[in-house]
Amino acid sequence: MTLDVAHAEYAGGGPGFALVRLSGRARAAAPTRLALPALLIADGPSWRRLACVPGTALPAAGPDGPAFAVDFEVPLHLAVDGGAWWLEPGPTVQDGRVEQLAARVAALGAEVAALRQRVERDAATVPTDGAPTSAAVAVPRPRLRALRPTLPALLVAAGALALGDAAATVLWQEPVSALWAAHQQHGLAGDLQRLDQTFATRSPATAAAAALPASPQVRMRALATELERRTDGGRAVGELRIPRIDAHFVVVQGTGTASLRRGPGHYTGTALPGQPGTVGIAGHRTTYGAPFRHLDALRRGDAIDVTMPYGRFTYRVEGARIVKPEDVSALRDAGRQRLVLTACHPLYSAAKRLIVIARLERAAPRGAAAA
Repeated sequence: MTLDVAHAEYAGGGPGFALVRLSGRARAAAPTRLALPALLIADGPSWRRLACVPGTALPAAGPDGPAFAVDFEVPLHLAVDGGAWWLEPGPTVQDGRVEQLAARVAALGAEVAALRQRVERDAATVPTDGAPTSAAVAVPRPRLRALRPTLPALLVAAGALALGDAAATVLWQEPVSALWAAHQQHGLAGDLQRLDQTFATRSPATAAAAALPASPQVRMRALATELERRTDGGRAVGELRIPRIDAHFVVVQGTGTASLRRGPGHYTGTALPGQPGTVGIAGHRTTYGAPFRHLDALRRGDAIDVTMPYGRFTYRVEGARIVKPEDVSALRDAGRQRLVLTACHPLYSAAKRLIVIARLERAAPRGAAAA
C-alpha cells in the first residue's frame, strides 16, 4: 500500500496553532479502510506525532487511489519552522466493523420503513365519524389564542437577545461562552487539587524526585518533566494569577481550540515553570471567559504568579509588543527562564498578536520538590 500527499494548505487557525489540511490518494491492491494517519513534524532533534482532529472520517484505499482529506492542528511555532513533515498512514482496518455497521444501519432503516407502513395502515382503519360514547366526559377547551406569540413579537425578542449579547461582548465579554468556560474552570479546579495531592509527596508517581540530589531546583525540573509527560491536551497543569488585571485561572495543557475553550493554554513544546527556557501561555480576549482581555494593561514590574504542583513561581513583566500572528520568535529559548503570555490583538480581531514578556524573579519548591 502506498500513500501520496498531493496538497497541503493552511485552512485557518487560532491563537497558537494552525489548522492544516492534507489531501491525497491512498492506493491498495483491494478496496479497504485505513485507520486515521498521524503527522510527524521535526521539532529540533526530536519528532512530534500529531493526531487528526476529532471527527475525521476513516480514509479509503483501493486500486484506483480514492481521494482523502484529513485535518491537523499544528502549533504555530512548528507550522512556520523549516523542519520536515511526514504523513504516517494508519493500519488497515481488517475486521470489517465499518461494513458491519453500514449493514446494521441499512437493516434499521428497513425496520423503520416497515413500522411506518404499519402505522399508516392501522390509522386508515380507525373510524372518524363515530359519536362519543356514554362513558366520554366533556372537558373545557382552554383559550390559547392569547398566549400564542406572533411573528413580530418573536422577531423583537430575538433582536433584543442579539443586541444584549453584542452589548455584553463589547462591555464585558461574550456571555454564552463565558458561562461555559466558568463551568469548565470549576471542574479544572477540582482536577488541579487532585494533581496537587499526587505531587504532594514522593509517591510512585513522583519517584523521579526521590532519587535526585537535595537541590530543590533539580527536583522541580524533574517533576516538571514528569508532569509534561503524563498530561494530555486540555488537562490542568497549574494556576495563573495576575493581580494587576484581577485574573485567576487554571492553566491547561495545549493551545488547540478545545484546550483554549477551557482556559489559558500552555504552548506544547515550550518549557514548564521550573525547566530551562521560555514558558509560553496563550489565552482568549473576548470569548470563553476572556482570561487575557486586559493583558494590554500590564506594566513593567507587574507581578505574575504561576503555581504548579511542584513549585510556586513569581515573574516580573519586562515589556510588551505587537507582532504578526505567524511571528513565534518570542516563544524560543532565550537562554534564561522567562514567561511569555500571548493573545489576539486588538479586541474582537485576530489580525495581530499581543506579546507580554516577564522574567523569573523567584521559585519556591512545594510538594515532593520541597526539602
